[in-house]
Amino acid sequence: MLLQPNTLKKFATLRNHLIDFQKRYKFKITFDSLNTIRFDEHYRAYLLNDLNHLNTSVAKDIIILKVFLNWAVRCGYTANTEYKKFKAKEPETDLIALDEAELMQLYNYDFSANIHLEQVRDVFCFQCFTGLRFSDVKKLTKENVKDDIISIFVQKTSKTLKVPLNDYSLELMQKYDFKLPVITNQKTNEQLKKICKIAGINTMVMTTKFKGVEVIREIKPKFELITTHTGRRTFITLSLERGMTPELIMEITGQKTYREFKKYLKLTERVVTTVMTNVWRKEPNLKVV
Repeated sequence: MLLQPNTLKKFATLRNHLIDFQKRYKFKITFDSLNTIRFDEHYRAYLLNDLNHLNTSVAKDIIILKVFLNWAVRCGYTANTEYKKFKAKEPETDLIALDEAELMQLYNYDFSANIHLEQVRDVFCFQCFTGLRFSDVKKLTKENVKDDIISIFVQKTSKTLKVPLNDYSLELMQKYDFKLPVITNQKTNEQLKKICKIAGINTMVMTTKFKGVEVIREIKPKFELITTHTGRRTFITLSLERGMTPELIMEITGQKTYREFKKYLKLTERVVTTVMTNVWRKEPNLKVV
């Protein structure tokens, strides 16, 4: 099975954690020892207390471990399936998305004095207008566009996705002759915070995180929380506000299940109000002539 670079990194991180856990606690790692509730309890405590992970990171680590053990069972390296009892549900996290006013404020901000910041802004806004993942935007070329429709093989799902260009996304593609100036994800995330701060995306936002049973709440300006993931979430949220159906949004973003879609879904007050108004709008009385 051919693994993507990001997936390989996750397995490498898991391996490093297991090696460190084994050294610290003299817990011999074998297929049989990995498949015990005792291991699960101690390993979670190690991730939470020794590595200071939040519950979200712990869940992701356990998910990768279970993927590995599923593979080991299929290949016949072990027949022990006690690991299936390990809980690996990721806790709900706060969804950060730009509202329409913030997106337009960012899109129209004059960054002409700093071309680099302007380019990073444009790539991010393109995500907000298309819902594409950063990894897919990075490999877009003119060959991927025909009749104002993007056709691209999506790395994460191994399927071809078709995304219609709207006025905003087409304008950005034409600006760069259909090859957006994408830099690394890490550098983009660093620059996005600076760009959004300059553009005045500074609404105070409360975030809630969990570490074991501890609840951690923080209040930060929104620009500190913006990442490339925010682009996809913004597209989904604003598309709902504008009346697009969840089924159509899922078709455009390539999400196959509502459970996957819900991870990006932010049912804002405006979304609910818009849908309620459209569905229950009073029709005018028609007079018979």
